[in-house]
Amino acid sequence: MTTLISFLGKGRDDRAKGYRTARYRFGEREIRETAYFGLALAEQVRAERLILIGTSSSMWDVLVENLVGDQADESQRLELMDAVARSAVDEDMLRRFEPLIQRSICRRVGSLVIGAAAETAEQQVILARLAERLSKRERVVIDVTHGYRHLGMLALAAARYLTHVSGVEVDAVYYGALEMTGSDRETPVVRLDGLLHLQAWTEALAAFEASGDFSRFAPLLAADGLELELTNALPRAWRFINLTNVHDAATALRPLCERLKNPLAGVAELFRGRLRQALRWVEGKDLAEQQRRLALQSLRRGDFLRASLFGLEAFLSRATLDSGGDPLRYVDKQRAEKAFEEELDDRKHPHWKREAYWMLKSVRNACAHGSLPTHRPHLALVRNPDRLAQELEATLNRVTNT
Repeated sequence: MTTLISFLGKGRDDRAKGYRTARYRFGEREIRETAYFGLALAEQVRAERLILIGTSSSMWDVLVENLVGDQADESQRLELMDAVARSAVDEDMLRRFEPLIQRSICRRVGSLVIGAAAETAEQQVILARLAERLSKRERVVIDVTHGYRHLGMLALAAARYLTHVSGVEVDAVYYGALEMTGSDRETPVVRLDGLLHLQAWTEALAAFEASGDFSRFAPLLAADGLELELTNALPRAWRFINLTNVHDAATALRPLCERLKNPLAGVAELFRGRLRQALRWVEGKDLAEQQRRLALQSLRRGDFLRASLFGLEAFLSRATLDSGGDPLRYVDKQRAEKAFEEELDDRKHPHWKREAYWMLKSVRNACAHGSLPTHRPHLALVRNPDRLAQELEATLNRVTNT
């Protein structure tokens, strides 16, 4: 079901006439002439339900007069006019007219009376009340043409809030730009949902910085026209990362990383540089370097488990490569680790390298198993996250040195 949410303002000073009639232009050719943009938009998007939002002094009376007129009880109409004049309209009063309005416009109607939304608390109440009226997977279109100007900003915030909290799909945000009416007396209809797409990109970036999950960029890149073969690589690679399979993740992402060297279409171009930075680990010269870069990336977001896990794997991959083995072969890596530990006992490696290995192993075990290290210096580290972060960063910056 598609629901249109439309704001109702106070209109012109002459309350008997309400809004000025305009010829709204949708796209290149289609014109709809009306004084109430929300009603024309409801027809344009084939909305099955219309939620009208206004204050206690919005032009509810003019709307009722224009849509139902004498079909409504005269005493109730007079009562509504008086309530508008006194800024005293409430939802119970409006509910009496909803069946007649529904019959007039051939779609379900609901009314929501709000405050001026001048304070944060009032704005939050509006969002919560809207969420109560919407169902999961319901498709929503928002009209911000009328009403207080700041309600347009609230509507954009509501779009993202409702998407996450109510699970609805906000298809579009429309604005009938009366002040842009041209010499041909046509009023352009502006779509603002590009701003929603920008917000979605910003949210995806924030989510990536918190979790490392680069797969969140996939649907946004697809919406901006990038080939599905490239965008689908992101969730596939993220699944490999969760399996600690860095090699296959990097292989999946290389074509996308190559594509990101050139400009992208749409909003994606604004985030291309940040996306390239997020995937820079793919460009590591070998598996050990890729793992080291992922470890540092994990550490910067406070993920000690992945930082120590990838850090230790980077260390062992480097040791395997140095011994002529293949770090993708379990036998080669086990052989290299065993040989390295024997050489540690013989003091064949510098002090920093011995400390790096045992520290990474202790921290990895502590994070993975929840068991505290028995070595006192390492125990002190895991009990001091700030110092642990410093030590891990210093170690990771040297870990692939030979």
